[in-house]
Amino acid sequence: MHTRLALVAAVLLVGLGGIAAPFAAPAAAQSGPAVGFGDGQTTVAQGDVATIDLQLRNTDQATLRIRSSDQQYRATLRVRDGDDDGTVRVRVNTFRGADGDAADRFTAEGDADAARLLSESSATDASVFDTGRYNLIVSTAETSVASVLTLDAPDSGSSDASVVGPDGSAPQPDNQTGAEANPDAGEEGAVASDKATEATDGTATGAFSASSPSVSAARGDRVRTRFAVDGLGGIVESPAPARNLVYPTDSTPDAQTTHAVQTTPEDSLSMRSVTVDYGVDGGTPPASVHQFSRSDIEAIGVDETGDGFVDRSVGIAIQNIRTSTDGRVTLTFDRPIAVSENHTFRLAYAMENPDTTGAEDVAVTLRGERKTHSEQGIVLYGPAGQGTLGYGVDLRPTTADGDVPIAPLAAVETSYDHAAGGLVATVDTDAFETGEYAMTLAVGEAAPEPVPRVTLRQPFAVVEPSVEFTDRSVGDDPRLTVTADTNLAPGSSVIVRVEAEEPNGGISQVLNCVATVDSAGGVSCAFDLQNPASDFDIEVTAQRSDTVIGGPVEYN
Repeated sequence: MHTRLALVAAVLLVGLGGIAAPFAAPAAAQSGPAVGFGDGQTTVAQGDVATIDLQLRNTDQATLRIRSSDQQYRATLRVRDGDDDGTVRVRVNTFRGADGDAADRFTAEGDADAARLLSESSATDASVFDTGRYNLIVSTAETSVASVLTLDAPDSGSSDASVVGPDGSAPQPDNQTGAEANPDAGEEGAVASDKATEATDGTATGAFSASSPSVSAARGDRVRTRFAVDGLGGIVESPAPARNLVYPTDSTPDAQTTHAVQTTPEDSLSMRSVTVDYGVDGGTPPASVHQFSRSDIEAIGVDETGDGFVDRSVGIAIQNIRTSTDGRVTLTFDRPIAVSENHTFRLAYAMENPDTTGAEDVAVTLRGERKTHSEQGIVLYGPAGQGTLGYGVDLRPTTADGDVPIAPLAAVETSYDHAAGGLVATVDTDAFETGEYAMTLAVGEAAPEPVPRVTLRQPFAVVEPSVEFTDRSVGDDPRLTVTADTNLAPGSSVIVRVEAEEPNGGISQVLNCVATVDSAGGVSCAFDLQNPASDFDIEVTAQRSDTVIGGPVEYN
């Protein structure tokens, strides 16, 4: 959310001649109920989610009124402080306006708190709140206080990318990147960096090629791309259509498109058939589903890495296809198809959408020789299902050759950066092969009117992780210092392992050190040996998790 909070020292006390106070309470009874706002004014972009900070004292309930300055929109909510911390943060989704489910439009941020819509009216049927000023009034039976919510027109800019470690958290300061040897250290600590190792600006035009500027991420790190486009916060609040059980590439009713199925069994099974049932609970199946044939299949198999592509195709094993007019398609195989737990079965095929809008129930069943996996979900038609994020907003990675995963968001986490005012896509590079890619955001005509129509493409590269030891000198001191350069993200952890053995077969030591990559890509570890380091034959390796990414190299 693009939030710019104007902090003020006081708020207006409604009905008492403009007296300013952070809390309004009866003068004769300071122990009575008091209410207020954490901020005198909140400003967000039209279509984003506004967070209104309410303060409650000596009461756990209050009424919040939202009134547009032109009186075209009015809403009244009842809020409750369920954990008695004196604060209720109400989230107002300005994307849905007066349409949709009220439970989605107004929510309390805390799990224990509540915000319930009592009444709402709008003079328009727009799906987005109008820009301008909205008066906010929080009250109890004894008192009321006013504040202001302002909605600005959304804007757009460019994109940028950075590389962070596996958990995406901030790095330690540079003076803490070294580590002492620990004989018991055996696992990598996944500490990540919010600081970009490289950055490039995305552009709205231009072909993607291997020579395009890009950030480079070692496999296992995360590529975090930020698209500076306002007004998408409300859309991102809803579940992404591309994560549904069945996702149509084009959700337009009656469109000839591709349907992509994805399901992940909890236990390994040997699949002998798969059934896609569009007729669950009286749903509306595609009219031509009974005409489904082998030629309609575009991809079928198992995704073993989680990148959204089929890694192991099973199309050659299809033995028979059965269809029915009630919306079922069943494919049987001439051999058992192994689908391991946490691997995803994927199926993409040509299909004509039914003439309907909204969510339709659908079920997918993988029948094995001894086990059966069933999952029920939805397929979404119409504007809400258009684009991977819905409502005409499409986010997807592509390869240098232009290939798009069957499941575009399989290895992508999405969020809306409230402080920076942009959509953030974080790619798990561990799922991808090494090579050149690009993350593309396209806002099409199906998007709400105020959202800028843009196409932004941000290239990035995935490379193998590596560590290069920079100083192999050994002195007559028992302390051995190992330094190295690495392409891992700052803040990431790497295990440096030293095996030291005296040539005469005497003392033998094995030491591990968990070190943190500094902002310059350096690693340093200090090891204390029993004798001077020059007395030992020394071998050094570096590893991430269970994978050796540097060495072994010999010291001395």
